Amino acid sequence: MGADNTMSAEASAESMRGSTAGERGETLRVSRRDFVKGAALGAGALAGAGALASCGSATAPAPGIPDRWDKRTNVVIVGAGGTGLVAAVAALEAMQEVTSEVGGQTDSPVVVLEKASVVGGTTAVSGGEIQASSTPFQEVAGVEDDTWEAHLQYWIKAAEGLADPELVKVMAEKAPEDIQWLVNRGVDYVSVYGVSPIPYVDPALMVPRIHVPAGKGEATQAGTGAVLVESLAGVVRDKGADFMLGTPVTGLVRDPDKGVIGVRAGIGGDEVYIEAKQAVILATGGFDHNQEMSRAFSPQQLWALETGQCLAAPTNTGDGIKLAMDLGADLAGLGGTIGVASTMIGVAPLAVGLPEVPGIWVNRYGQRFVNEGAHYAYAMRAVFQQEQHIAWAIFDEGVREMGGAAIGGIWGPWSDDLSEEIASGKVKTGDSPRSLASAIGVNGERLETALVKWNEDMATGTDTVFRRQVGLVTLDRAPYYATQITEVNLGSCGGLKINTGAQVVDVNGEVIPRLYAGGMVAGGFIGPYCPGSGTAINAAVTFGRIAGEGAARGEPQS
Repeated sequence: MGADNTMSAEASAESMRGSTAGERGETLRVSRRDFVKGAALGAGALAGAGALASCGSATAPAPGIPDRWDKRTNVVIVGAGGTGLVAAVAALEAMQEVTSEVGGQTDSPVVVLEKASVVGGTTAVSGGEIQASSTPFQEVAGVEDDTWEAHLQYWIKAAEGLADPELVKVMAEKAPEDIQWLVNRGVDYVSVYGVSPIPYVDPALMVPRIHVPAGKGEATQAGTGAVLVESLAGVVRDKGADFMLGTPVTGLVRDPDKGVIGVRAGIGGDEVYIEAKQAVILATGGFDHNQEMSRAFSPQQLWALETGQCLAAPTNTGDGIKLAMDLGADLAGLGGTIGVASTMIGVAPLAVGLPEVPGIWVNRYGQRFVNEGAHYAYAMRAVFQQEQHIAWAIFDEGVREMGGAAIGGIWGPWSDDLSEEIASGKVKTGDSPRSLASAIGVNGERLETALVKWNEDMATGTDTVFRRQVGLVTLDRAPYYATQITEVNLGSCGGLKINTGAQVVDVNGEVIPRLYAGGMVAGGFIGPYCPGSGTAINAAVTFGRIAGEGAARGEPQS
């Protein structure tokens, strides 16, 4: 995805090598604190650290601020995933409308720093869907009279009272505009579908709102995030931003009077400082692959990392959250995950064309505990909440005959006859419900009771226990099978506390000047689990746009 204004780490280092630390003179480097302690490190602590430096002249820069910048720009964006790309487009377009002169000369209007060697982040490997109401695409799909107010109520109900209503309102209200904004920049949408049931949410609030972007000539519900990234990255390059890839940001530079005025980054083995005349935007994603942060903030995320698999970008390790915590930033919305079951057994199909795979889930006591076909993240939270997080998907010979492609689903097909999974122990077998129970270590009487009840219900076609609506087939053909359910994780939920202007807020409730955040590096707009596909992209576009426009229109420092 190269372009003339995309710098590799090596090229950037070479271009800057003439003005590295030796030529700049010595600067104070404040060590990053352990992230748990970082929340307590505010401007006062930084000033105290400055006392450790030798006395300088009256014109010396404030502690932590370099006496010379290696590169100057108006807006620095940290992270080149979906949020960062949206923020870059929004900032560049807003700058074109601003007539006031920016103080001092800059090398480029926007610099996007990315730790990875490519742009895209988790957005590039996602389905690329976005939730929105009141759109022309809904009308084509036959959805009438939907409103952003109803969308807001859905998100609020799903959040169980834990989300910030003001942030959620901004997302719901701006979503129709976000769709049109993306369409105007080259993204098209081919279908709209809805969220699977959540028991305590009124079905009337759950109309189809998940907009699926077009793939490369295909109408699909999977893997189209790369097309979204390609469209946005092209706009960013065309409008003159600089990408600096392979360039991890290691610190934010804060002036005691002005706020955040730049970043410190590692590039080509050197440490460089990049000035942001107007603002810095954090768009680094969550702490998806960080076990230490997961242990502190999200036990379900830790469980997913230790026992399942995480499909988020491997560079998502909480960097932006820790950078802002070093300046005293507050946190919000921690604890949830974007979790999906590791098997298709019993669940609602996750993509167009996938079959319904019958089966039930039981806990370590052999009891059903959730509507298996409910919204995927709601169901996975229920799995995590079981004792020792143990749950088994139970199925019979009739389901096995559907083949491994159906049972494994979009996470990768199993062997056609399940022989490989049985040999490895991934699938357990038994000639009867009680023998299967013995093989997986659950109560045999209760497992048998659960299957008898299920089969009785299937004689009338109604799940009287949890009202499941998919996979309504009897499970009475021996042998029986079981596989343990783990989480296929698409990212953590929760991060930096922001206001409706996408400004980062500190532990005292005050805005950290000139620091913005959007997308999944921020928190507070999602409750205890992700409320459906398209929510993360909605947050990326909504708060990416707000952050980019706010940063571009901010008063530049002199």
